[in-house]
Amino acid sequence: MSDSIFISIASYRDNSCNETIKNLLKMAKFPDNIYIGICQQNKEGDQDALYDINNPNINIIRISYKDAKGPVYARYLCSKLYNNEKYFMQIDSHSKFIKHWDIKSIYAIKNIKKYNLSSKPVLSHYPRSMKDYDSFSDSKRNNITYIKDFSINNYNVIKFNGARFIQTNNSFIKTPFVTGGFIFTEGSFLKDIPYDNELEYLFTGEEILNSIRFYTHGYDIFIPNENIIFHNYIRKNEPKLWDDVYYIDKKIKINKKIADVLKCKNNYDINKIINKGVGYVRNVNDYYKLINYIN
Repeated sequence: MSDSIFISIASYRDNSCNETIKNLLKMAKFPDNIYIGICQQNKEGDQDALYDINNPNINIIRISYKDAKGPVYARYLCSKLYNNEKYFMQIDSHSKFIKHWDIKSIYAIKNIKKYNLSSKPVLSHYPRSMKDYDSFSDSKRNNITYIKDFSINNYNVIKFNGARFIQTNNSFIKTPFVTGGFIFTEGSFLKDIPYDNELEYLFTGEEILNSIRFYTHGYDIFIPNENIIFHNYIRKNEPKLWDDVYYIDKKIKINKKIADVLKCKNNYDINKIINKGVGYVRNVNDYYKLINYIN
């Protein structure tokens, strides 16, 4: 499917998901090329993501919020709805898009390859805050967030410390970090890096683990040359999994698993710990040197 885009949306009791879907279709240059896979985890009475939406390009898996197991597991379910579309985008269910985001994202990937910056490029960063959406102007088009620092949390897992703005001047700038709220790449990456169905209740460790997996499989991460989407970071008073379900014992277990991964000195040892492991194109120790992490 030429220039088709699959969009993975994991939604947990999110009334914004319906608006996100409408916005991304409205703002696309070619909405007929957009295919959406949703994992909806709702409580009875929550608004359905497809309320008043009838689109044959959208598939949805509906499960009870009681059966939710965190974002990584939900993204795994979303990936099962992928059907060989040319491109793959991962977003959160509370996002909005710039006009013609689809061709801008494709343009970025094609040009990174055209100018031999990478044969396996990925776009990823923390999207600009939703509060900037209505006042956004073209003068801010290339003012992009870039993750610079990280810290170690109480579970001994790497946690990204937000982001700062940098001016790309419409160029493509590498970053070592993959985020959860925005990933855009060629759909063929799923053959190398399938989603792991054994990372239940994982939150913070999702991003550093994905960063390691992409790196070791030979992919190069770039922040987008211009803003593509906006993200609602606040979501005050919105339902969260940790408020609905007690899973502290499972949280401790999965975080220990990621902490053990980060202690490994080589790719082989990591692959003895996690189900869908790291690649062997690059060494994990080179990644640690890249980000100045001492394990």
